[in-house]
Parts: sequence; C-alpha cells; structure tokens
Amino acid sequence: MLDFTDIAENPLLVRLILERRLQEAGSPAEQAVQHYLLWEVCQVCGDEPAALRHLDAAMVLDPVQRSAKGTSERLRRLVVLNAPGSFQANAPVAMLFDDHTEIDTVWVSGHASARDMLVRTVRELCPDVVFIAIAEDERQKVAIAQAEDVAAASGVPVLNGGGCISRVARSGAPKLLAGIPGVLTPACVVAREPFADIPSFPVLIRPVTSHAGLGLRRISDRAELEGYVKAAGADGTYYVTRFVDYVSDDGLYRKYRIVFVDGVAYPVHLAIHDDWAIWYYNAKMEDYPERRAEEARFMQDMAGYFPESVGLALSGVARAVGLDYFGLDFGILADGTLVVFEIETGMIVHDRDPADIFPYKSACIKRIRKAFEVMADRRVAAARRTEALSSSCL
Repeated sequence: MLDFTDIAENPLLVRLILERRLQEAGSPAEQAVQHYLLWEVCQVCGDEPAALRHLDAAMVLDPVQRSAKGTSERLRRLVVLNAPGSFQANAPVAMLFDDHTEIDTVWVSGHASARDMLVRTVRELCPDVVFIAIAEDERQKVAIAQAEDVAAASGVPVLNGGGCISRVARSGAPKLLAGIPGVLTPACVVAREPFADIPSFPVLIRPVTSHAGLGLRRISDRAELEGYVKAAGADGTYYVTRFVDYVSDDGLYRKYRIVFVDGVAYPVHLAIHDDWAIWYYNAKMEDYPERRAEEARFMQDMAGYFPESVGLALSGVARAVGLDYFGLDFGILADGTLVVFEIETGMIVHDRDPADIFPYKSACIKRIRKAFEVMADRRVAAARRTEALSSSCL
C-alpha cells in the first residue's frame, strides 16, 4: 500500500499512481478522494494549474475532504473551513493536532447558492468546534465572508470567526495596530499606476496576490518604481509599504516569527541574515551554529530573550487583532520598538526540521499544539456548560 506521508521523495510516481486510481474509482466519493490527493501531489510536483483543476473537481463531487484517521479514541471532532487555492491559501491545521483529533475539511467556494448546502454539510458532520483556516487574501474576501456565515450557523464554537480575518490585510494593519505602545506598523497602501499616494521612499512593493516574497522589491525612487512596474508587464495592483531599516548593531537582520493561541504568544522561529529580505529558507540557519544558538535562546525563553517592553507590545497586538489563532512576523529596532512585517492567518507551524541540527524546536512546537488543543477543548466545554445551564432553566 502506498504511503502518502512522504510524497516529497517521489511525487511524480505518486501522481501517476493516483491518476490511475482516479480512472479506476467507481463512486463519486472515491473520485473525490483521489482528486483531493492529486491536488496535494500536483503542488509538490510544481504543477499548480493541475492541482487547482483537481481541487475544483473534488469540490463538485464532495465539498468535504474527509478525515482519514477514524480513531476509536477520538477526543474531539474538528471541522475546518478552507477556501480554494494552493497550500498557502489556508492554514495547515492538521499539523496542530495529534491523532486523537478527527478533522474534516469543508471547502467553501463563496458562491451564494452553496450557502445552505454548506451549513447543512457542517451540521451533519457534528463537529465539536469549527475553525476558519482561510488565510487573509484580497481574492478570498467572498469566501471568508461565507465561511464566517456558515461557521456562525453551525451551532458550535467557532475559532477565528467574528469578521476578524479580513482586518489583518497588509493595508489595514497600520490602522488596526495604531496607538499600541512600542509597536511600529509601517504605512502600507494598495496602489496602481500612477502611484499618487504611496509612502515616501524607500518602499517595498509586491503584487497584492504575492506570498513568500514573490515579486517583492525594495524601491529607492520613482524611476526605479516605474522600471519595476514596466518589467511586471500586465497592469497590476500592488501593496506599497514604507521600508523601515531594522538592521541590528552587529550588521545582521533578525526576523522573528511567533503565533498567538488564545492571546498568548509562542515562538516559531528566528531567521538571521545579512540581507533585509529574510525568509527562513534563505537564512540558511543550518550553516550557522552561533545563529542557531541564538534562535534556541529565543524559542526556549522568549520572555527572557526580549526586554519587557516587547512582551507588552505583543500583548497589545493580540488584543487589537482579536483572532483565536494567528501568526506575526516582525523585527526589533535598536530602541526596542517592534516593527510589524505581516499578520498571517495561514501560517504553517511544523517540527520537520532535522532534530540533530535543531534539537530545540520540537518541544517548542509541541507547546503550540498543546495550547491549540487546550483552547479548542476549553471553548467546547464552555459551550456545553452554557447549553446545560439553558436546559436546566427550561
């Protein structure tokens, strides 16, 4: 039997096997299972158009990507609401739970005609809690709104509901976080040519649909801006953000990533680089033992690593954002000011880095998982107490 847990080793072979299984599948339900698997594998193969075609086909056959666990020792049943797209379109929630959580994913198209069917589908799954896992994205506004409506109508506790996801867009974050002591959120606008209202140079520019730094550039003047847009080709819409130089005294840049679970901040990683444009993959932390040692201090004792002012600033961010679960990328200026880079609702949290190189990570990620499970169970217990109280009053 094929093991899909490590498709990265030979994704092309897995794709061929799944395509054969799809041809042999008899029922619509069996076909949907293969289409969902092919959505995942085709992305690993680098064929995103094919992946999205398989996802569309799967959603038509069955909007539910069903749990494969089916454990008899299930502690909780979770329904996750996703929007169509690539891996980056939604938080990979399965990585946050152990085998005692049964997770069914309901795909939300945003089509008004599907609303009642989706509500009925979620209710029939009998979840203990519903989690809206959709990452904030200008293209997903309709799907996010529908997911929030469907979740509210489910009759069970909802995580990341209440209309909070759309508020964390890059262009909305400066207003959302304004006035928090010790927090700087650089001005950001959604702009098109002729770029009349952009922040003062230098600025960062990227397409509004960009993720993981795709198309990101630092622009020093208007001539460079015009060159960037000309090279981009098609007339587009961009996020334009004031650039804040967050270099440390040692000439290195530090980009911190944390997640908030029920208002509490947990470290995910620290990327250290000699370039301002940092992602964990290009920081090459595995090549720098001294940088990993600093990352270990950050992850194992974040409160001790940062001055008290940073902890207070993070608490202010948690209150302002109001989401049950979200991620934050930020830097720290020399005076201790926290510079917000991005608020992210689709952030991936994992412990798949090699344990011999990053021995400190696993325990930190396990704390995040435990906190998420405790949050979900607490909401379920509170809802059941309220229901019991209401019943006793009748």
